[in-house]
Parts: sequence; structure tokens; C-alpha cells
Amino acid sequence: MNECSVLWCGKYRQNWENDLHNHTFFQLFAFSEGSCHIMIENHDFAVLPQQIYLVKPQLFHAIHTVPSQPPLILDIKFSVQSQPLFEDLIKINLPFVSGNYFGYAQCFERIIQESTERQKYYYPTVCNYLFELLVNLIRETSDNLPTLQSRAAEQVPVKTYRGVNVTALMEYIQIHYSHIISLDDMALTAHASKTTLTNMFKELYHTTPIRYVNSVRMQKARELLVNTDTSIGDIAELVGFQSIHYFSRYFKSKENCTPIEYRMLHSSNRYFTFP
Repeated sequence: MNECSVLWCGKYRQNWENDLHNHTFFQLFAFSEGSCHIMIENHDFAVLPQQIYLVKPQLFHAIHTVPSQPPLILDIKFSVQSQPLFEDLIKINLPFVSGNYFGYAQCFERIIQESTERQKYYYPTVCNYLFELLVNLIRETSDNLPTLQSRAAEQVPVKTYRGVNVTALMEYIQIHYSHIISLDDMALTAHASKTTLTNMFKELYHTTPIRYVNSVRMQKARELLVNTDTSIGDIAELVGFQSIHYFSRYFKSKENCTPIEYRMLHSSNRYFTFP
């Protein structure tokens, strides 16, 4: 059985904002250069170059960038099948400034290279590189005192809100974002009133339910624009916008450029999704 499985990886320069969100898997960020802030639960951390952040399942997080110095990010989303490995990762307090950042960056680059070339047995190789990275991280952090400036990573993640299963609702949005999702649909899924749902999104995500859904759609659109040759019209349909014209207008209002311009600006970024 695999110890861990890579779900998604990317190397990109982020010059957009994302809203507070959580997910059921781990996410590992390495920041090579640039400036940004990362929110973990209710805490805001100024990110320094050569810092590593491990976002654990269910923790709410977001990255806020500095437009003049967008960070270069190495990013991996992964699940863990091994219970001992899972427990060791949960114990890690980050950010962690490693004395061997170059070694971690090399593992990231090998994963990106394997994902790009996709030769025979590339996926087990990718997972093996990730496992090597995680073992090194666990060994190095176990010999050092925690370096997190607060106890944000130790807080109990938000799973419910006034009877609403937040985790299940977020998974519903991640699965159905390509379809029309109304406030009524979300209220029915969450078994909650629309007022409770609106208050939940305002308190936890500082936005409205529909704006949150659109932020998920925008993130998926950015990935498709950068990582595929899919037409703008098809991308609009794939991420749940009912017309290419509305999608283009909405995209420009958020990114200050058209989808085509965004694709050209980020043509050097790379993203990979695994089955």
C-alpha cells in the first residue's frame, strides 16, 4: 500500500488572492521568493523566502499576495494512507525554516519533472519523491522546537457551524461547482436555513455563499487557463458559467485582465492533477 498519494502539484507565481477555505487532504507550500501573507485559521503570518508551510486537513487557510512581489510557490496537495505517517505530520508545527531547504526544493522539482514528462511508472515515482520529502521534514522538525509564532496549527479545525456540517458542504461545492448552485441548493444540502448559511459564510469566510462558489470556479478557471489549451468557451462551461461573455466580464473584474491575457501572462506556470 502507498504511504501517500499526490493529488495535485504545481509550480507557479501567485498574483491573485484566494478566500479562506479548507479541504480534506494535506497541502505543502514552499516559498522560493517574493512576498505574501498566509492565513491559517484566524492568524496571519508574513511569509519569508525558503519557508515551508504544511496545511493540515480541515484547517482554513488563504494566501494574500503583494502585487509588486508575487511569490514563487511550489505546491503539493496529497493524501496519506499510512496512519503513523499521518500522526507524525499532524504533530508538525510550521512555518519551518529548514537548514536543508535546497533538498526540499530538489524533491519538488523532481516531482514537477516527472509530472511533466509522464514516462512509464511516473506516478509511483512522484509519490516516492513526496514520501522522501515528508520523511525528511518529520525527521528535521522532530529535532527542533516548534517555530510557529502562535498556536494556530494546534487549534481544533471548524467542522460544524450551528449544526451545519461545514466539511460536507465544502465537498458538495467542490464536486458541483460546474453546475448551477443556488443558495436554496446549499441550504438543502446543509439542512440549514438560508439565514444560517449566509451567517456562516460571513463569519468563517468573510464573503457570501454565492461569492464563495464563484471563487472556487475562478480558481478552477485559472488552473485550466494556465495548464491546458482548452478554449475560453469550454472553460467557461466547465467551471459553471452560463455564457462565455459573462465569464469573461467576471474574470476581468477579478483579475484585471481577460482570460486570454491571463493565459499569456502565466504561460510559464505549471499545474498537474492526478487521478
